[in-house]
Amino acid sequence: MQAIYALTPVVAEIISSHCPRSHARDEFMKACLYGDWAEVQAMVEGMLAEPWHLVGYQENRLRQFLALLQLEGACAESANGARHRSSPAQTPSDL
Repeated sequence: MQAIYALTPVVAEIISSHCPRSHARDEFMKACLYGDWAEVQAMVEGMLAEPWHLVGYQENRLRQFLALLQLEGACAESANGARHRSSPAQTPSDL
């Protein structure tokens, strides 16, 4: 997770440069801070959906960040954690 947090300000600046006069940077930082990894992933994938708007190293940094999220399993933890918290645990007899 340390690598994810190290790249977070870089990705935030990329988002900010492509979404000026918006709250996208703040929303990204807030999602990272609160561990809303599904939202973070969606924002990064949204930036990668239009690579012609990215310049220089930006596409590479976004792809690195996305790969780190997937490697850490942060996206799966966020989605699965929320699902498991709201539903009761299954026991072998339930299956």
